[in-house]
Amino acid sequence: MKVKNKLFKFIIMILFMAFLCSYIVCYSGYVEYNLGRKTTIMNEKIKEFEEAVKNNEELDKIEFFKEKEYNYTNKFSNLMYNINDKGNKIFKDILKRFFKKLSEYMLDD
Repeated sequence: MKVKNKLFKFIIMILFMAFLCSYIVCYSGYVEYNLGRKTTIMNEKIKEFEEAVKNNEELDKIEFFKEKEYNYTNKFSNLMYNINDKGNKIFKDILKRFFKKLSEYMLDD
């Protein structure tokens, strides 16, 4: 019985650590990266606009802010996304049950 309990606690700790690591990796630099990328694109488009004005080109025909869409997804990234998504749902469910039980014990007189 004690072995199963220790094994269960070990598995829960491993899952929690995996969730925590994936959460940190996914969200640690994402916003800063996107802002930097948009700033770089904006600076390039401003230079294109200035060149077009210098050359007296018709500005209506030029699409300055049309951004190319790149798809970097692959099977591995999709798999990791799905694992992370399912892990988040499971962890959220576990926390809900934990706090529900905790509130039952706290409110039980």
